Amino acid sequence: MGQFDPTNVSAKFREGWEPVKTEEHPEIQTQPDQNSRFKGNIEIGGLLLCKIPQEFMDQRAAHYKRASDNQVEAVDSSFMKTNDPRMPLFSERSSKTSFGRGAK
Repeated sequence: MGQFDPTNVSAKFREGWEPVKTEEHPEIQTQPDQNSRFKGNIEIGGLLLCKIPQEFMDQRAAHYKRASDNQVEAVDSSFMKTNDPRMPLFSERSSKTSFGRGAK
């Protein structure tokens, strides 16, 4: 939006993102911005190229998978609370596709 966002930059650095130095990728040709806070790093159009270790991304993916699994488990638990033996709920999690002729 054409303005520096220090809150976002600070949050990303705390998450483990690091600016990429121009020496690391000499194939990327950029003109250095004289007003840049990140001199010596790759910055194009106000966007700063950053990197993060793969281990951090793996941890993040595992965290969000656990959170998602917990939410699914909570929904299932809530759904099955209303189960009545006289009219059991259907809770199968697979889908099937069949090909063939429809009804004539």
